[in-house]
Amino acid sequence: MHALPPLPNDGASKPQRVAALATLPLFWTLKGKRVIVAGGSDGAAWKAELLAACGAEVHVFAVHTELGDGFLDLLARGAADEDGSFVHHDQSWDDGIFGDAVLAIADCEDDREAKAFFKAARAAGVPVNVVDKPQFCQFQFGSIVNRSPVVVAISTDGAAPILAQAIRRRIETLLPPTIKSWARIAQAIRERVNARLQPGARRRTFWERFVDQAFVETPEEGVETRLMAEVDRLATPRPAIGRVTIVGAGSGDAELLTLKAVRALQAADVILYDERISDEVLELARREAKRILVNQPSRDAGVQGGSASLGALAKAGKRVVRLQAGDPTTSAATQQEAAWLGKLGVPVEIVPGVATRRHRSPWENDGAKSVIVAGMAEQTKEQRLRVAGH
Repeated sequence: MHALPPLPNDGASKPQRVAALATLPLFWTLKGKRVIVAGGSDGAAWKAELLAACGAEVHVFAVHTELGDGFLDLLARGAADEDGSFVHHDQSWDDGIFGDAVLAIADCEDDREAKAFFKAARAAGVPVNVVDKPQFCQFQFGSIVNRSPVVVAISTDGAAPILAQAIRRRIETLLPPTIKSWARIAQAIRERVNARLQPGARRRTFWERFVDQAFVETPEEGVETRLMAEVDRLATPRPAIGRVTIVGAGSGDAELLTLKAVRALQAADVILYDERISDEVLELARREAKRILVNQPSRDAGVQGGSASLGALAKAGKRVVRLQAGDPTTSAATQQEAAWLGKLGVPVEIVPGVATRRHRSPWENDGAKSVIVAGMAEQTKEQRLRVAGH
């Protein structure tokens, strides 16, 4: 195994891979698990419906006369998931109901009852949530986009629920309904793909092409057979060769990165950047990518030294992103570097950077939507070309 040449400042201090999080998002399997819901309000009914839709056995503690119409209708309809169920206990909750439960939710009329429920659940070692009383919650329910098995949850840490709902509506428009079918296909073939393709570039290439298809096509009969044929093609031994993508970060505003720039960052194995690159831009990169802080090359240093290191990484099969401020398409040094890498036999792509943001009134949303739609159309065209092998 050949050692790669060292890169400048490889040992320099690096930014955090993840910015500070208000809460930790978790996805918890509840199939066949016992959960507690105390109260008969519509708020409690909504939580019970969510839990049962996850396959939980939901034990509802509320006197029958206190059950609202929403809860009565829910109990009559049953759970959305075949493994989910409701067990109604015609009584109020007490300290002895928490045995074997994995979650406890209550809708309490006042803080006194909420505090008592919180303490009882905590004493039993059961995570607890009291509806609309964040001081008595160990966990929160986010706003949900459901394309199960694809599930997207949005949280604002309780600061602005209306904002979470607005974000959910936007995501709903971006995720086609067929994503659900593609996700199920991925579940069906995952073990076979992993058996044929070892972890690394080839496996990641397969799944990237899979995702491209998932966003532009409807799965048809025989799609699994065609996908596995692609796996067999990728599994055929061939010389490892990566690529170099020179990405312009423009003015440093992460929101101004192009779709192509974001895709390159999310597919990278190695990212070289200088001190002018903001943490917000690096936050968009693939978590597993190695990040290397490098000094800006001097005019007298030439391009061959840095290009040789980039070329060595690419020839080892790595997908390398050189992330630089401004627009690299206007830089003579970048053009020289790309030409030098081409002489080494390394594929190179240059992604332009956007320099400035045009200040826009909030009332210009229709124009902004047009830009977004145009960008999505451009992305769809690029994805079709990639799927076709261009």
